[in-house]
Amino acid sequence: MKRILFLLVVISFTSCSSLKYSATKNPDNYKNIKAGNKYTFHQSDGSKTPITINSISKDSIIGTKRNERISIAKNNITEIRKDKTAVAVVATAGGIAAATVIVVGIKNATDDIQNVATAFGTGLN
Repeated sequence: MKRILFLLVVISFTSCSSLKYSATKNPDNYKNIKAGNKYTFHQSDGSKTPITINSISKDSIIGTKRNERISIAKNNITEIRKDKTAVAVVATAGGIAAATVIVVGIKNATDDIQNVATAFGTGLN
């Protein structure tokens, strides 16, 4: 049971974001980036900046971070990821709940079989 829970937690943390843009895989292809959505921008200097995009211009992406207007040059962006933490948390909680129901169901079924066996005297105790 502990291994299953550990596996579900690891899977949820590795699936918290999805790659929307990569400078090495598809340079100058920003078709998956939409205004109004929040993305995390990985820049060539190693910094990560979460921004809600307002507009995409020819050479930069303009957005806001905590009500502050930010513009990032497209040539400084190495990667853009969309955060999916809420989806990962819900999926993990659902997986844990399902695992718990299965374990409790198996335990109850085993107890019921033992009680029936005792009642009929089959000697399965």
